[in-house]
Amino acid sequence: MIFIYLLSGLFLGWSLGANDTGNIFGAAVETRMLKFKTAALIASIFIFLGAVFEGSGPSGTLGRLGSVDALGGAFTVALAAALTITAIVRTGIPVSTSQTIVGAIIGWNFFSGRLTDFRNLLTIVSSWVIAFVLSGIIAALLFYLIRPVINRGKIHLLEQDVYVRLGLIIIGAFGAFSLGANNIANVVGVFVPVTPFKDINLGSFTLSGVQQLYILGAISIIVGIYTYSHKVMRTVGKDIFHLSPVTALIAVTAEAIVLFIFASRGLQNLLLSIGLPPIPLVPVSSTQIIVGAVVGIGLVKGGKNIRYNILGKVSLAWIAAPVIAFFFAFIALFIVQNVFEQTVYQKTIYTFNHTTISQIEKEGLDVNHLSSVNGRKFYREMVVYQELKAEKYFSRSEILKIIRITEIYPLKVNTKLLRDKGLAIRFTEQQWEALVKLEGREFRHKWQLQETLAKDPSWQIRKEITERDKLHNQDLEEQFNLLFRTFYLPPEQ
Repeated sequence: MIFIYLLSGLFLGWSLGANDTGNIFGAAVETRMLKFKTAALIASIFIFLGAVFEGSGPSGTLGRLGSVDALGGAFTVALAAALTITAIVRTGIPVSTSQTIVGAIIGWNFFSGRLTDFRNLLTIVSSWVIAFVLSGIIAALLFYLIRPVINRGKIHLLEQDVYVRLGLIIIGAFGAFSLGANNIANVVGVFVPVTPFKDINLGSFTLSGVQQLYILGAISIIVGIYTYSHKVMRTVGKDIFHLSPVTALIAVTAEAIVLFIFASRGLQNLLLSIGLPPIPLVPVSSTQIIVGAVVGIGLVKGGKNIRYNILGKVSLAWIAAPVIAFFFAFIALFIVQNVFEQTVYQKTIYTFNHTTISQIEKEGLDVNHLSSVNGRKFYREMVVYQELKAEKYFSRSEILKIIRITEIYPLKVNTKLLRDKGLAIRFTEQQWEALVKLEGREFRHKWQLQETLAKDPSWQIRKEITERDKLHNQDLEEQFNLLFRTFYLPPEQ
């Protein structure tokens, strides 16, 4: 069954290959600096390398937006996102994979009765706008800097042509590597906790089950590149604004810079080390970034040759994509659950008993305002939220804390599962030793496992005095979520 579920992730990979490769090589192909076959080959090689060897990215924000907790739900969310991309790509308009996934995840939240973290949603949406504007500004600045050099330089036209072509290849390869590294998690990331593949020992090198999963995802992206990306390349490289070879290089360079800014943990740590506020690692849209760069160049050159009707269609698609994905996901989840009788979300119980009430009080909350829910059980997160909100006493953050404490989530520590899935490398040696000591232990609530592990310094949450403390806690939260998904013990067991 897992292989059938994987098909939706591979379909999403095909959609990503068909759509997002145009963001990197569209300008180069349409200016005839590179043949489509050459661009497709370079993109395929470096997307594959990026996916297999650096298959991660700033996916924590999406995870906090909504954590899909059932394989059937992951299948349906990926399918809804892929169908949305496919429908829009058929018109030749580039659309963001991140946007469609956000819409599909929110659709899952509504269907399952889970809360949507609107603060994270605002962070994601604002990052799309900022990335679009920033890429336009960077492209405009690069154009102002490079144009005098070219006009006053004595470089022969043929020599200039060689330099530009080489630049497009190098920067395009780097962009393709980054695309594979940062977006493979969008393709098959939801399947990592349940990967059916075992580690393969190749002597001096071990191919983990997760890397095998990434290989499948990368292959699906490559198929998308060769079968359908040419049409989208035309929209980016020619239909919005006709680019020359030099302006094509500027646009791709601006795209690479913005992707690096929003995806580099090294840059984030550098800013922290010199006392500057860090840039959040948010999954920005490469589609919006390249279009922003093209528009920036067009405006610098007077804006007369920008095809605003095409730009309007692209902008409308960006607004429509998450909305369409939302409805696709909601309808598809209903069909998968009720027609095919598949589990699309884990049925969760929220209980207000002596154990949870005591923990709530320990967290410093006034339990006297819980009289209306004391002794009761709830089966939907949204219902708990509405009940507590009606009290008009607790803040939203306090209600979320209460929900986290009352959620019943059976867990059994099994470090073998982490090793088999190649996930052990996510933890430090000290953290791993603390996990091994709990081998076989069972817990009824997530916070019970967290409190037990927190007895070891390597698992302790820090007071958020500095940005570095905040980042530490975010990393720790992602590690705990990984443990929860892996150690989950279904009630029937």
